[in-house]
Amino acid sequence: MTRRIAALADRMVGAVVPKATVHALANCYEISCYCSGPRLYKRTCCDLQPCGPCYYVGLGC
Repeated sequence: MTRRIAALADRMVGAVVPKATVHALANCYEISCYCSGPRLYKRTCCDLQPCGPCYYVGLGC
C-alpha cells in the first residue's frame, strides 16, 4: 500500500514540476564564424554538443 501511494505521489509531482532540458543545463556561448565584407556571422556552441550553423548578426567587421 505504501508503494502505491509513493508511486502516485511521484506521478503527481512529475506532472506538476516541469522537466529540465539538456539545453537549459548546458553552457552555451557564441563564437565568430567569418566576415563577408562588413557583415559578421556567428555560431552558437554548447558544451557536449556540436556547434550550430553560422548566422548573420549584423554589421561588425
